[in-house]
Amino acid sequence: MFTELLAKSGVDKNVAETIKEHTDKLLDRHSKLQEIYPHALSKEDWALLAEAAEYHDVGKANTKFQNKLRQIENKQLDLLEGIEEIPHAYLSCAYMPLRELLKRYTKEQVHILMLAVYYHHERSEERLEDCKKVIEQDLINYVSALAAEGFNVNEIPRHDFGKFTDKEFLRKRENLYHFVRIKGFLNKLDFAASGHLDVEIAPGDVIGTVDKYFKSLGYRKNDLQEYLFQYPNDNHVVIASTGIGKTEGALYWLGQDKGIFTLPLKVSINAIYDRIHKDFGYEQVGFLHSDMRAEYAKRAGDQDLDLFAINHTKQLAQPLTITTIDQVIDFVGLYPGFELKLAIFSYSKFIIDEIQMYSPRLVAFILMGLKYITDMGGRFLIMTATLPPLFIEAMHKLKIPFKQPDNPFLKLNEHGNVMNRHVIQIIERDLTVEEVVAHSLNQKVLIIVNTVKKAQELYDAFIDADCEVNLLHSRFINNDRFEKEKSIKKLGKRDCDETGIWITTQLVEASVDIDFDILFTELSEATGLFQRMGRVYRGRDYKNTTPNVYVFTGYELPSGVSESDKRSVVDYTIYQKSREVLLQYNNQLLKEKTKMDIINQIYSREALGNNCSYLKEFDVTLAQLENVLPYEEKEKPTLRDIENQTIIPFAIYQEKEEEIQKIQKKLKEKLSLQLRITLLNQLQNYTISIPKWAYKMAEKEFKYDAIAIDKYTNYPIITFRYTKEKGLIYEIEEGANFL
Repeated sequence: MFTELLAKSGVDKNVAETIKEHTDKLLDRHSKLQEIYPHALSKEDWALLAEAAEYHDVGKANTKFQNKLRQIENKQLDLLEGIEEIPHAYLSCAYMPLRELLKRYTKEQVHILMLAVYYHHERSEERLEDCKKVIEQDLINYVSALAAEGFNVNEIPRHDFGKFTDKEFLRKRENLYHFVRIKGFLNKLDFAASGHLDVEIAPGDVIGTVDKYFKSLGYRKNDLQEYLFQYPNDNHVVIASTGIGKTEGALYWLGQDKGIFTLPLKVSINAIYDRIHKDFGYEQVGFLHSDMRAEYAKRAGDQDLDLFAINHTKQLAQPLTITTIDQVIDFVGLYPGFELKLAIFSYSKFIIDEIQMYSPRLVAFILMGLKYITDMGGRFLIMTATLPPLFIEAMHKLKIPFKQPDNPFLKLNEHGNVMNRHVIQIIERDLTVEEVVAHSLNQKVLIIVNTVKKAQELYDAFIDADCEVNLLHSRFINNDRFEKEKSIKKLGKRDCDETGIWITTQLVEASVDIDFDILFTELSEATGLFQRMGRVYRGRDYKNTTPNVYVFTGYELPSGVSESDKRSVVDYTIYQKSREVLLQYNNQLLKEKTKMDIINQIYSREALGNNCSYLKEFDVTLAQLENVLPYEEKEKPTLRDIENQTIIPFAIYQEKEEEIQKIQKKLKEKLSLQLRITLLNQLQNYTISIPKWAYKMAEKEFKYDAIAIDKYTNYPIITFRYTKEKGLIYEIEEGANFL
């Protein structure tokens, strides 16, 4: 039998690693995790986690597994050749000294420990008879070798541990949460050790960093920031004006704790990351979304890409991670493997910005997630300018604990008075170029419409009217979109004295720090409108009486709004109710408190009624999630609303054909990971993501070719028109014209 017991092979440039060496790496990371976040577990659970780390891989001491890690000439005779390999996690339990453990721990704790080891990798159910044969006839041969390595194992491996690995034990919610902590932390230690990563990076002085930033600008904490600073151990729901400094408030609340900060849009995540990392100078921060590698590569420039930073971010090992909600909230389905994320949330602070921007399905996922997180001991902060009361109602129903101040936090001017920023006019006509040019254009003009098609039509109308105008929406290739985002942010800076006109879609609604002078917008619904208004007079008092916000409801309906759910960008009932309520405030100064009152008038169950599709989807999804059982195989609510397909427009392919083919050819070679990422980023700069339904409808008639990278990745070339000024242009319609 083998005397050197391997956990990892030494092939493919990897250094072979023994079970003992791998176990010691987990235990080192256990000590580091306990040092950085000592209150993440109780004293008893830190000890239990150490036991789980000690025993999790001893089951690899079996002939089949050891043979698998060796070259053919070094393999040993397998006397049980006819039996398929038994997952090592199952066999680990056979080595564990059950009777001795029961003397040191309670029966419930041993149950948790055995389950954590048994299921630390999700595998198919064990074959009991085969498992018994391997335990009795093979494992016995490795006891002395394990003992020589310092493992305290059974002298005779046992197969009678079944009652301690029965998942029925986890039907009791208290047991499930205890298991999630130990199993989730064990996975975290194991993944970090296997990836040669830190299990956690120690937080820097985030409060000191923000204080220093404020001091450099002559700022002091405002009421919102002081409130969050004073109550760091509570869950909060905070309603506050746009532009008031919610990000800084969230960092004051975070303090020395681990933070996960979510925003609705990738462009917002990138902007907040740059602000915290560059402007504030806080280095212990990462961002996590589907384009993270490309964004890290951009920031690296000519420097080597920091792959460790990327991998630490992917493992949620950074003290602060800024991310999209879909990257972290999927644990709510309680599918196998959910324990790692929920365990991380149990000692983290979860910051949710602008919750009202999510679909009803995603809000249901978020609220159910908050239930699990708070049950596990984690904390959360919801901060938003507009909060539908039905969300608060659901949180009370779920018994989620939180504090909510009696009054919202409103942005004040230099005299300590609440800023008045918007005079609103509702116009029951279509938003046209004539409506816009009737006003002074010698200022920063922002136009926000509901669909790309409407944005492109308006752009053409401005060009025909000989007006210089810029266009931004989601249908630009990455290169062009990046340049446009940079330009609109530059014009939108408070200290920029240039003027210009930008036509956009909802891309600029959330957390994009721009400040324009006047807004022309189609109505979608009230929360979206107020987000759009937050891009105008963001941090200034408006002292005139003429409107600086013009809201168009259309002769019949604005673009993208339909009585058909399938064809509408917003719920039709919510649109109707928003229009009805907003008309009461026509040609009025809309005070910050009034905006919040308007939200309460619209987004209640009484106001929306029983036929509201948004409300129905929210209620159904939340009810389904409440009834989800852990590890259940039946169909559950899905997290994603829309599937997308990445394409290359034909015009771009024609222009860049030589370069694209060169990249494609190079990617087929054996490359370093950094070079591969760099080349993929270069290729993705020429791509656009469109809804799957749009691609399927275009596939037969408009597909020219495809750029194949590997068996998983290819980019179809689609012959839709494309220009740098207007983006991707097509007339296919299904559902709303996408944003």
